[in-house]
Amino acid sequence: MSPRVSVVTPAYDAAQTIGATVASVLGQTYRELELVVVDDGSTDGTAAIAEAHGGAVRVLRQENRGVAAARNRGIEAAAGELIAFCDADDFLLPQHVERLVRVWDEHGGIATANSYWLLPGGIHRSKTRYRGGFPKPDAQRRAILEQNFVSPLSLFPRALVEEIGGFDVERRRAEDWDFWLRAIFAGRRVTLQPEPTALYRWGTESLSSAYDKMDAEVEAVLRTAAARDDLTSDERTYVERRLSGPSPRELARRGDRALRAARYSEAARAYAEAARLVPSERMLLWKARVLRPAPRLTGPLVRARQLRIERSLGLTEEHVR
Repeated sequence: MSPRVSVVTPAYDAAQTIGATVASVLGQTYRELELVVVDDGSTDGTAAIAEAHGGAVRVLRQENRGVAAARNRGIEAAAGELIAFCDADDFLLPQHVERLVRVWDEHGGIATANSYWLLPGGIHRSKTRYRGGFPKPDAQRRAILEQNFVSPLSLFPRALVEEIGGFDVERRRAEDWDFWLRAIFAGRRVTLQPEPTALYRWGTESLSSAYDKMDAEVEAVLRTAAARDDLTSDERTYVERRLSGPSPRELARRGDRALRAARYSEAARAYAEAARLVPSERMLLWKARVLRPAPRLTGPLVRARQLRIERSLGLTEEHVR
């Protein structure tokens, strides 16, 4: 009997983490699943560690072509009608897939999971992928232009790839944002499973920490979006505004640097400008609103809170986007 869900894990030189990742997938309470690991030209023991789990795991090997190509290869080989992703340095809690399937059965479209950020000092209850609001269905076209609000830890029907195409293999970063953007503009909507059911690693070795390269890829995604002929006038105006100045990511980093240096007025200005570009980012909005009335009064409180959390989790500027 074919599994209903195929978990696809792209992996490159992940020998230190792939064993825990595989074990977490195989330990799911939802049993109608298979695990497909795509070894993307690793030079370490990644494939051998995955293969050591025997027939419970299918391991595919290819030359190093990037995460987009690895995901596409895994989807092509998948037997399930539903696809779920789990990167080779992430960890799924036992009910992760079961909860995602339940959400998808009720809502369809794309089901995305909340998760804890896995940081050098561990996890913190305040550091989850989603906190507070989530874009409502009628706001998701605009929201996906503002930022990639869809986690890689998502579940969707394999038929979606047949409709919109796979991941763009020319993109080495932000390939998932491009994919979710195309899905949402094709009419799919995303539903959040709000309970954190995974650990999502965020470290200095991740692609997201390569600021300049990631910022360039984000701009490339937006330029591709700007070329679409189905943007509304409001959406086109927004994209053009985004492309005409500093990105929200850069502005947020400026705000963080200024906050750490106790330059509170400068931090307030940077956060406010970033929040205007990404009003769906709740933490940016919070910082902008708290600092706006009296930066010198509220700034020390915001700074103390941020530094306390960063110290407890072993964070440095390299980890904070």
